[in-house]
Amino acid sequence: MNSDLKKKKRLTIRLFTVFALNLFHGSAYADECPSGDFAQFLPVYYSNIEAQQRLTAMTVMALALKYSDEPGKIEPKTMAVDRSTLAFPIMMPIEKDKTKDVQVEQVDVNHVTVVDKRTGNSHIKIFNFSRQTCWSLEGVEDWSISENHLVASSKPSMSTAENFCFQRAQAYEELGATGQYRLTGELFEASLENYLCAAASGDPEASLNAASLSLSGMAPQLETKKVEALLKAAATTLAEGAASLSTFYCYGNNAASQGTCERPDQAEKELIRAASMGSVDATNYLGRSFEKGELATHDISRAIACYRLAASKGNRVAVNNLNRLKKQAADVSNASSCY
Repeated sequence: MNSDLKKKKRLTIRLFTVFALNLFHGSAYADECPSGDFAQFLPVYYSNIEAQQRLTAMTVMALALKYSDEPGKIEPKTMAVDRSTLAFPIMMPIEKDKTKDVQVEQVDVNHVTVVDKRTGNSHIKIFNFSRQTCWSLEGVEDWSISENHLVASSKPSMSTAENFCFQRAQAYEELGATGQYRLTGELFEASLENYLCAAASGDPEASLNAASLSLSGMAPQLETKKVEALLKAAATTLAEGAASLSTFYCYGNNAASQGTCERPDQAEKELIRAASMGSVDATNYLGRSFEKGELATHDISRAIACYRLAASKGNRVAVNNLNRLKKQAADVSNASSCY
């Protein structure tokens, strides 16, 4: 009798254990863990909605880009999200020709990160998996910027889509510039892609930002002809654009800006345009180019005029240049016009 009671008790405990596992996981344990090897686990996870539902943690740490307390600034914010509120499938199947756009990175033996770039740098998602008895998704990072955070008419000269691109470009550039995030390179790439989208409108600011980001070395370098076209668009109304085009005519698609100027006549013309648009720094540098003969013209009288003009607008370097010429016994009392 005691033996029968013990058998029944063991059977009851076993059935309760199986029942509890089914309640918690939705299936028997033998069916629930595809593999302890993440390389074999992942294809099962992304190809099966039911597997995703079972193998996602009850609480997921979700990162999204949202407005910060600082007006107009977007930054990543993380919050705990209940699994029941998630929309499945949370990860889409990975096609064979798209595997290069999905990077699997092992953090340690129990943590793996999957970086999904299949929809471009403006829509990167990161999936963070951890392993206890089996692998499960415990974190999702969405690095896209919702249109809810954007203004349709921030620049009247652009279409709604181009406006969105411009704002995304600014946000991604600011995020990349902090250097705080693992996606720094991708953030700068996303910024450049979006600036180019906005620059399609011919907007000078978007054009200058795209060219400058390319020349900075922080994002992929654009072709020389493309950079020149962007800077020409920027130079139509922006003094900084004309100054940048002047530098480009000297050194081309080379951010180092060293050596002999390749196209001094064109460089001088754009530098004069930048100075005439009101750039004090360009005015001082124009004075230097006239003094040293670094571009097309060597004219001390015009150099003095440029230094004096820049100095009158508060440029301390120009003041020092005037004082230096005085010490060299140069007559700075009379000079021709700067431009």
